[in-house]
Amino acid sequence: MALGRQLTLARSTGAGAFTLACITEQRSLEINNEEIDITKPSCTDPGSKLTLALMYGIQSIRFSGQGAFVDTVTMKAVTADAVNQVITEYQVTVPGVGTFEGDMLVSMTFSGDKTNELQADIRCAMTGALTFVPAV
Repeated sequence: MALGRQLTLARSTGAGAFTLACITEQRSLEINNEEIDITKPSCTDPGSKLTLALMYGIQSIRFSGQGAFVDTVTMKAVTADAVNQVITEYQVTVPGVGTFEGDMLVSMTFSGDKTNELQADIRCAMTGALTFVPAV
């Protein structure tokens, strides 16, 4: 059984290694495959029923995570990527599925009230070529 907390985001150290970002509560990875409608009417019977035909278009892969902001060196670097619009290499590991690795654009939202911990929402979009290594 895979645990949700094993779905992780890691930031490149620049030396071929990665350090885990601390996401305390929820996290998700979305693989969105755009559908392109390539339906054509019959040339021999243009009034006949149309049957939907699709092909893949642009694929987007996005990670999101929410929870209390944990003040670590890695989370400060992730925040700096968002503030300075730096494209950095990240890894997302999905237990039982595999690891996605590639450049990401990072956006963050911070929130809080007067009695609870500072909360952070992180949203990452992979850009360009990526590597996927299936789980064994």
